[in-house]
Amino acid sequence: MQPYKHRSAPDPDLKGWPKGIRYIIGNEGCERFSYYGMNAILYVYIVSLYAGVGVVDDKTADMATSTVHFFKTGVYALPMIGAIVADRFLGKYRTILWLSFVYCAGHFVLSCTEGSVSGLYLGLFLIALGSGGIKPCVSAHVGDQFGKSNWHLMDKVYQGFYFIINFGSFFSTLLIPLVQKWFGWRVAFAIPGVLMFVATFVFWLGRKEFVHVPAKPGGYVGFLDATSSVLLFMTLGSLFFTAHQSLWMMTVVSLSCLAAGLWVFQVRQSVAADDGFLAVSLFTMKEWFKQFALNRGDVAFAAVSSGSGAMKGSRPVGSWRSNVNQQFSNEAIEGTLAVLKIISIFFLVSVFWSLFDQSTSSWIRQAEMMNRQVALPFFGQFEILSSQIQALNPVLVMIMIPILLYGLYPWMEKRGMRLSALMRMSIGMFIASISFAMVAWIQYEIDISALQNQQLHVGWQFFPYVFITLAEVLVSITGLEFAYTQAPKRMKSTVMGFWLLSVALGNILVALTARFSDLKLVNFFWVFAGLMALAALLFYVRSLFYVQRDYYQ
Repeated sequence: MQPYKHRSAPDPDLKGWPKGIRYIIGNEGCERFSYYGMNAILYVYIVSLYAGVGVVDDKTADMATSTVHFFKTGVYALPMIGAIVADRFLGKYRTILWLSFVYCAGHFVLSCTEGSVSGLYLGLFLIALGSGGIKPCVSAHVGDQFGKSNWHLMDKVYQGFYFIINFGSFFSTLLIPLVQKWFGWRVAFAIPGVLMFVATFVFWLGRKEFVHVPAKPGGYVGFLDATSSVLLFMTLGSLFFTAHQSLWMMTVVSLSCLAAGLWVFQVRQSVAADDGFLAVSLFTMKEWFKQFALNRGDVAFAAVSSGSGAMKGSRPVGSWRSNVNQQFSNEAIEGTLAVLKIISIFFLVSVFWSLFDQSTSSWIRQAEMMNRQVALPFFGQFEILSSQIQALNPVLVMIMIPILLYGLYPWMEKRGMRLSALMRMSIGMFIASISFAMVAWIQYEIDISALQNQQLHVGWQFFPYVFITLAEVLVSITGLEFAYTQAPKRMKSTVMGFWLLSVALGNILVALTARFSDLKLVNFFWVFAGLMALAALLFYVRSLFYVQRDYYQ
């Protein structure tokens, strides 16, 4: 029997929805239920775990906040590795499928090692590797299904993609804390694992319907590409694993990764010369340093940087730009410049993520200090768990997406007021700053009420949730679409990896700030409100000079 031959490019004449989209959407809904269900109880679990192993009471909250955000840093930094492996070696489909099993294993470890700090760290590492590794591939895999004739549906599919994410998030955020309360931690961590297995199975069912864009170059050369890129990434990425080691150990590991990465890349170049992002970037840096040394009269340094003992060769000395243009095609140079331009946008977005992801840490901590008693018709009076408050976010997302997509945006376009992607993101970042100003004010009122032996009601958190959710819809959904459309064809997953790396940078900022235990919570919130306002202003200025260009699949 002949093996099934997958389609490697979208149908250019298809004007409707690709058949594989329903499997991707179904997979994403189950996977997000899995992730957000685990995430909903993670902070509370870590606080109780640290208290159980003897951590000083007034340190547990700060340490738990730091641990949660270091975990999220891994979730959003590891996508760079997943993206590189997918683009250069395995392809998106196989990368997603294989790492999904790693993801399932992480949930299994959390479920089976209740009360163990080492079990917590191992489980979170496997989940970060699995979840992080598939993130850029899934987002890019969605875009791969569309061709020129149905490209106009791209904005709608990312809105739908985000809708199903929050559909799964809403139910898991409500249900998993209750499961934990009724049945304990083991069952509460096991259910997300089951849902992740279902997500993997649904994705496998769509294998014959998907467009499978092949990895380039693939094979042995692709393996060398992936290995060198991962080692170079670990030059900084290794710091996550050596953070508690001495400075000299951190430096040795980091420099070893850099040296090994450059050596593997040179081996790759000797097999078949590459003209990708890494090759163009390294060659450009080498030529720039060579010209810089010559301009200073340092001939010896220029000779070393040229890769030979003497200044020989046909390239004209003194013009690094002309040397780059001679070495690479216009397409390769343009692709590298496009990625660098996108990175300059993503860097400023990282501050937004430092705010948004606190809904699973510092906002839960604030909710613990508030009166959470509510009364509803047919349900009577009951107490909301602090970890359930964040369910407001996915509900609000599901309400706001259709309002913006089918209401506000078309209304504005009819009146000639179409907002560009970068303008929507700028507005969203300013709104995020307002949400944290609200949270800071609420914390101030909580502190005042505590002095009077009173508690502020948790209903006040509704208002900052509205603002942070509106900011999320404007920044995150738009950013996904922007990242895919602005990325050159061969770098789709890699650019998605940089987008997610901005989330990692935001979580590093929170994790490090949380270590300053002397910083009052109200001041902690004001610091991030101010940072967000400044980042939003810089982002807006940068967006004025950014020229967009769509790269169709």
